[in-house]
Amino acid sequence: MKTTFISTYSLLNSPRSSLVRMQADAARHNQEIATGRHADVGLTLGGRTSQAVSLRAEYDNLTAMIDANSRTKTRLDVTVEALGNIRAMADEFQAELLSVPHAQRGSEVIRNAARDKLAALIGSLNSAVDGQFLFGGTNSGVTPVNNYAAGSANKAALDAAFLAEFGMTQDDPAVANIPAADMATFLDNAFSDLFFDDAQWADWSNASDNAQRSRISQSETLTSSVSANDAALRQLAAAYTMVFDLGSDKLNTEALQVVIDKATELMGGAIAQIIDIEAQMGVAQNRIETANTNMEAQKKILATRVGKLEDVDPAEAKVRLDAILTQIEMSYSLTVRLQSLSLLRYL
Repeated sequence: MKTTFISTYSLLNSPRSSLVRMQADAARHNQEIATGRHADVGLTLGGRTSQAVSLRAEYDNLTAMIDANSRTKTRLDVTVEALGNIRAMADEFQAELLSVPHAQRGSEVIRNAARDKLAALIGSLNSAVDGQFLFGGTNSGVTPVNNYAAGSANKAALDAAFLAEFGMTQDDPAVANIPAADMATFLDNAFSDLFFDDAQWADWSNASDNAQRSRISQSETLTSSVSANDAALRQLAAAYTMVFDLGSDKLNTEALQVVIDKATELMGGAIAQIIDIEAQMGVAQNRIETANTNMEAQKKILATRVGKLEDVDPAEAKVRLDAILTQIEMSYSLTVRLQSLSLLRYL
């Protein structure tokens, strides 16, 4: 007969070693229930881990692009709103010029209206979103248009051009003697160059000619800004300035009519061009919305594919967790019973 020694110490420590493993399993299942994913994706998927990583990277790239599109669309929305305001002001001023009787076209009211519209135009062109100027083109970190005021470079350039052309300043009473033909020559040459010659327009503008372009999807880019250097915006600046600051309150009727006609012509062309620009920006807004819709659909497909690889069945994970918790409770119970075993109880 063979005698076998049984140690209560061995029996007591055996459940403890398995208890550590079961507690780790319980924590893992708890995490899977909470997150809906395998606790250790790499361990579970093995060789398919690279596929999951690639799908997640593509998903994150689409998310980042949609977020960038949201910022681009915000800039476009504000740009379109600013253009709408600019066009509305131009329509209003043009109507004022056409409706005011000839005798009143050089009045203080019209001059003040031109001054206010010019200031409002500059304010709109200096609109910014998140510190980036909308009409600066690629030079979006600098205020696009300089204010027109005493001491400014653009005001000084106009004053110098007027003095060189007529030998007097705009507030000189002798302005009344300027012939209509001479005023027409000035408007078509020296005055026009202040706005349409790029070197001289630099006194007004700090913007870049190049509009910003934005990538809205993996295969699409679009123009997402308008430059203050656009011809339509220069025309409006010229029209407001000539009515406001060429001595229109002192000009004779014929010379004043030349100014009014030129301003009306410039504004008519500018309004038509601004409508075209608004339409282009509207198309850009729609393209962004379409791109976002398509990318959201792609994200859903990718999420489904990732889920098939990484997701766990919550019900199944709960069943496994309950089974492990039951084993842990049994282990605790057995440990307590083993701890109560002693020869002293039987002596």
